[in-house]
Amino acid sequence: MVMHEILDKVKSSPDIYKQLAATIESVEVRETQAISFVNPYSYLLLRNNRQLVADLDCLYTDAISSAKIFSLLFSQKIPRISFDLGSYARHFFEQANQHKLPIYLLGAKEIEINNAVAIFKKEYPNLNIVGYRDGYFSDDVAVMQAIVDSGAQYVICGMGTPRQDEFAVKLKQFQQGKIKQVYTCGGFLHQSSERLEYYPHFINRFNLRWLYRALTNSYVAKRLFFDYPKFVFKVLADFFIKSKGH
Repeated sequence: MVMHEILDKVKSSPDIYKQLAATIESVEVRETQAISFVNPYSYLLLRNNRQLVADLDCLYTDAISSAKIFSLLFSQKIPRISFDLGSYARHFFEQANQHKLPIYLLGAKEIEINNAVAIFKKEYPNLNIVGYRDGYFSDDVAVMQAIVDSGAQYVICGMGTPRQDEFAVKLKQFQQGKIKQVYTCGGFLHQSSERLEYYPHFINRFNLRWLYRALTNSYVAKRLFFDYPKFVFKVLADFFIKSKGH
């Protein structure tokens, strides 16, 4: 069942930092990795799509609440890893800036992605952004071809779950031997269009991102009250079904 697939993938996904380092060291593109992140809200959206989850190479959790629950269930530490500058994205951009990795950014509205790119380039002057565009389009093939033609080896895709996950997998399957990694990033590009540091420092320090977003975005507050409790129920049921199955 698909929920077992999500749990197994979160538990077994390799160290994301070592994965990036290995791709940087490798001159050839041996395989394309489709990498995504799950939180209580997206868990509910992905759990019924078995094939999509199976086609993702790595799945990490980007919410502190789900990280704690997974750690408790698996009896091993499952860290919060998110594609934002309070977490993994900072390391990625630092490495991309240092090694001039060819990257393509995809997502948000046109004015937002334009602003985000300008902000990234100001902070990371050696960042090699070979292409970017907004996340509103209907011709996936044309966009995938444009990404391949750009020479990008790393793609950051933020179009919401499950759209971004589906596109990441399609892009992985569309080309062979050209792109090293495709990351989903949720609302990261939209958030970065305003300022580099979306969350105030003390919010990141005390893991209060959920509260900050709930106070600044009404739809996040609704998710906290309705979807997060549902997630707890579903993931516990999924886990015990999984355990019983083994």
